[in-house]
Amino acid sequence: MAKSSGRVALYELVNKARFKSSQEKMLCSTGVKSEQPSTDEVKPKVETKSKDIKADVKIDRLWSAKPRPVRIYPDRIELCFSWQVMIIGLLALVAIFMVFFRWGQAYSGKKSAVKESLTSTASIENIMPQPKAAEPAAAENTPARPVKMVEPMGDHVIVIASYDLSSHLEPVRQYYAGLGIATNIVKSGSRYLLITQERFDNPDKKGTNGFEMKNKIMSIGANYRPPKGSQFETFGTKPFQDAYGMKVN
Repeated sequence: MAKSSGRVALYELVNKARFKSSQEKMLCSTGVKSEQPSTDEVKPKVETKSKDIKADVKIDRLWSAKPRPVRIYPDRIELCFSWQVMIIGLLALVAIFMVFFRWGQAYSGKKSAVKESLTSTASIENIMPQPKAAEPAAAENTPARPVKMVEPMGDHVIVIASYDLSSHLEPVRQYYAGLGIATNIVKSGSRYLLITQERFDNPDKKGTNGFEMKNKIMSIGANYRPPKGSQFETFGTKPFQDAYGMKVN
């Protein structure tokens, strides 16, 4: 009898059930269990894998959304750096500035040293005697200069003071010498006279050089004071106002 399509004989089903039952008994007796994964174990693995895929997609989106350091637009250029990069850049600028500052100091010091050396060289050249140019020889037909005649010396001296002791006249002599008037101490009889070394015309006559010198001696002598503690003569409160001219040979 032919088998109809799509149908299974009853004895075949029975034989399959027996065969399956005998296999399970054999497996139980040998201690080997069927290792078919359960649906509960497969599901978490699938869910974990999907979560990992979603996390990777999010990371990729965040990385792609991170702004670039330099962004160029049609109308502007934008710079976007982290604070670490900005600090490093600032430190680099400070270091460059310090290098240029030190270089400028060294250059200015070198320049000033060169300038000082040039100045010192110029000063040495100024100190060194320069050779004089040879003077041209005088022409033989140059007329001789006339000899200046020496004017005759006056016949009067001016007597500044007189005293019994020459030692009292010595401070006066030094006083006038310090003011540019040279004097001498001479003895006349029993007294000593302090007279001018230079001779003049009559000091008692106005308009002469002797008259001018006598007035100068009187003006200077009014301030004379003997050395303190010397007990020399003071010649009055306003000394040497009685200076006079004396004619000499």
